[in-house]
Amino acid sequence: MRILYQLTSPMDRTVGPHEIERRRGVLQGYAAADTEVAVEPTARGPAAIESAHDAALVVPELVRLAPLAEERGFDAIIIGCYSDPGLDPLREMLRIPAIGPGAASLHLAAQLGTRISVLTPAGRGFGRVAARMRALALGALLASVRGIGLSVMDLARQAPGALEKAAVAARAAVEEDGADVVVLGCMSMAFLPCICEDLSERAGVPIVNPVVAALKTAEMVAGMGLAQSKAAYPVPKPQQMVEA
Repeated sequence: MRILYQLTSPMDRTVGPHEIERRRGVLQGYAAADTEVAVEPTARGPAAIESAHDAALVVPELVRLAPLAEERGFDAIIIGCYSDPGLDPLREMLRIPAIGPGAASLHLAAQLGTRISVLTPAGRGFGRVAARMRALALGALLASVRGIGLSVMDLARQAPGALEKAAVAARAAVEEDGADVVVLGCMSMAFLPCICEDLSERAGVPIVNPVVAALKTAEMVAGMGLAQSKAAYPVPKPQQMVEA
């Protein structure tokens, strides 16, 4: 099985090729023995996705790249951003499974607890998280959105103290907000070394990593010979572009 983890930034130029290879190694370490994972940057796009605006900017690039991944023989594609930008159009375009880490991790969390807290980099975006969970029929399970006080780029560069900040937020989510399961709401946060083990020990509840949730969902769906329903996501008819 071949799975593409499609980054949503030109990370080779913003952080460096070494970080792309490190992330590939993390994913490969979690993958099944017969799974090969590729991690590829975009050619253009925001340096990091910090907002809905940033997420929208990368969608045209994902729409360009995803069909090429299918043509190259990948069995599934993972969108490398917790916001799942472009998930619906990619599901319309592709016959292979298109997996969003945000949706995958939240659905998994709903099987592990009854009160979900989401850790985000800066803590903004409660409304966006709440709306997304309502769209996934999980709105009633949202306990809180807790920020750790770092930017996505800080996390991508493994800023000192990131784990401690995440642990403080996770404990507050449990002790003050009543969360019984915590989801890491940022892929760069989720790629921090040993973060789930560290936070689970300190917070005392399951910590859901969207990196692993997306990978295992992709393996499961592709391994079962399944993909998104074309009754739900029909292939779009080509449209003529109108130029100014």
